Amino acid sequence: MKKVKRLFSFVKVFKWLLLVIIVLSIFNRFTYSYVPLFSQYLFAFLRDPLRETIYQVNFPRFVSEFLWPNEGITTVIKIVMMLAGFQTVRFTISFFETFLVGKLSEEIQFNLRNQLFNHLQSLEYSYHKKADIGDLIQRVTTDIETIGFFLSERIGEFFTLLATIIFGSLQLYFISPIMLLIILVFLPISAGASIVYFIYVNKSFKIIEENEAKMITVIQENLEAVKVVKAFANEKYEEEKLEKANLEYVSSQKKYNKKRALYWGSSDIFSMLQYSTIIIVAIFFVRNERMSADGLVATLLLIGMIVWPIRGLGWMIGDFAKALVSSDRIYEILEQESEFLENGDLKPPLNQGFTFKNVSFQFKDSNNELLKNVNFEINEGETVAIIGKTGSGKSTLVYLLLRMLEVSSGEILFGEVPIKEIEKHYLRKNIGLVMQEPFLYGKSIYDNIAITNHKITEEKVYQAANVANLSDEIASFKAGYQTMVGERGVMLSGGQKQRIGIARVLIEEKPILIFDDSLSAVDVKTDVEIRKTLKKDHRQTIIIITHRITTAKEADKIIVLENGQVSAIGNHQSLKNQKGLYQDLWEIQGSLEKEFLNLIEGYQDEL
Repeated sequence: MKKVKRLFSFVKVFKWLLLVIIVLSIFNRFTYSYVPLFSQYLFAFLRDPLRETIYQVNFPRFVSEFLWPNEGITTVIKIVMMLAGFQTVRFTISFFETFLVGKLSEEIQFNLRNQLFNHLQSLEYSYHKKADIGDLIQRVTTDIETIGFFLSERIGEFFTLLATIIFGSLQLYFISPIMLLIILVFLPISAGASIVYFIYVNKSFKIIEENEAKMITVIQENLEAVKVVKAFANEKYEEEKLEKANLEYVSSQKKYNKKRALYWGSSDIFSMLQYSTIIIVAIFFVRNERMSADGLVATLLLIGMIVWPIRGLGWMIGDFAKALVSSDRIYEILEQESEFLENGDLKPPLNQGFTFKNVSFQFKDSNNELLKNVNFEINEGETVAIIGKTGSGKSTLVYLLLRMLEVSSGEILFGEVPIKEIEKHYLRKNIGLVMQEPFLYGKSIYDNIAITNHKITEEKVYQAANVANLSDEIASFKAGYQTMVGERGVMLSGGQKQRIGIARVLIEEKPILIFDDSLSAVDVKTDVEIRKTLKKDHRQTIIIITHRITTAKEADKIIVLENGQVSAIGNHQSLKNQKGLYQDLWEIQGSLEKEFLNLIEGYQDEL
C-alpha cells in the first residue's frame, strides 16, 4: 500500500485535472452504452412499427418522443440523424479527454523531472561519486515517462473500464437479466487471472529495468572513453562487454514476453469462450421467445462493449507493475537526504585566511582514515602549495574546504568562524576551484569561460583568457572565441582545456583560488607564466595542489602530505635541505628544472 501511495503522490498536484479526465471518461462510456440501443430501436421498428416499440428500448424519454411517431423512412432518417449527432457529441468529448490526458502526462513528467533533477543537484558529493550515471539517466528519462504514462492514460482507462461494465450491465439488465448474470459469472475469473499476472510480471519488470540500466551504462562509458578504447585497440573487449549486457537485457525481456504471451493467449481463449456461451444462450432464448430479435442484436453489441475491454485490464495491470517499479527507483533518489539539510547560515568575509585544526576524515563505508589530525594555517593573500604522493589526501583537503565532504573530527575555521556555520552556497561561490580535468560543455570557448556568470562583460572574459595564457591561441582559431570545443572539449588539447578552466574561475574575483593539479597538462614555461601573472595581477589566497616541484617552489608556503598526515611545512629553501619527501622530489626534479632553464636561456640568447 505504501508503494501505491507513493506512486499516486506524483499526480496529487494535478488532482483537479485528473478529476476532469475521470469525469469525461465516465460520461463518455455512459453515452456509449446507449449506442447499441439505436440498433435495437431500428431492428424493433423494422420488425414491428407499432407504438409499443418505443417502450421496448431503454432510451431517455426525450429521445423516444423525438423518434415518435413511427413514420416509415422518416423514422429511419431520424434514427440515423440522432445517432450521428450523438456520436459527434461523444467524439468531441473524446477529443477533449485525449487532449487533457496528453497534457496531464506532460505536466507530470515535467514536474517530476524537475523535482528529481533538482534533488540530484542537492545530494552530497559522496553519493554522486558512487552513482551509476547510466542508471541515473534512465531514472530521469524512462522511469519518469513510465510513471507519467500510467498516471495519465491508465487511470482514466481504469475508470473507463469500470464505467463500461457498470453502464453496459445496466443496459443489459434492462434487456435480459440472465445475460447479465452469465457475464458476471465470468468476470471474477478474468479479474483473478489479471491479479496473478500482476504478481508474476512485477518482479520481471524490476529485473528488466536493472538490466537496461546496466546496458545503458556500458554504452555511455564506452562513448565517453572512446579515446582510451581506440588507443589500446580494445574494441573487441568493449563489443563483448556490450553483448553480455545486451544478452542479459534481452533474456529478461524474453522471459517477460513468455508470461505476457501466455496471459494474452489464455485471455483471448477465455473471452471467446465467454462470448460463445452468451451467443448460444441468447439464440436459445430467441428461439423460445424469451428474448426478441432486436434484443439479441443489442445484447451482442453490449456484450462486446463489456467483454473485450475487460481484456484491457491486463495492459493496465502490466503498466501498473511497471509504474510501481519506476516509482520505487525514483523514490530511491528522492529519499536520499539533501546535503543542505545540514547547512550554516553565516556569510563571513572569506579573505581572512583559514585554519585546519586536528582535521581527520574517512568515508562512512570505510575503516581507513584518508586524513589524520591535519593541522596548518593559511593566511590571507598567501600562495600555498600542497604536495604529496598520489592518494596522500591532497584533493580531500579541497573537498573539505568546499564542504563537498564533511570532516569526521576536528574543525576548519575561517578566522574564528567554524566552517559548519557558513552557508554552503556562499562558501562555494567565494572559492574558485580549477580541477585537473575541467568539464567543458559542447559550446563555444567564450560560453565555456562565461558559464558561471552569463552577465559577465566581454572585457572580463578576455582579461581572464589573457591571464590564463590562452588569448594568443584563441586568436589563432578561425572563429576566435566562438570556436566550438566539441562534446567535453574533444577539439582542444589537455592544456587548452585546463587553461579554459582557469579562465572560467578568474572571471569573478573570488578571495580563494584552488588549482587542483590543474597545470599538469601545460608545459613548464606556460605554467611559470600563468603563476607569475596571477601573483602580479591578483591578491587572492592561492592554493596549488601539484606534483611539480617547479610549481611548488615559488609558493610562500609548502605543505607536504604523506599518508594523510602533514609531514612538513615550510618554503622551498627550508624544505629542500630537510630530509623527507620534498627533498627526494627536489633531487629528482630539480636537475631537470636546471636543464630546462639552461635551454630557455640559450634560446633567448639566440633571439
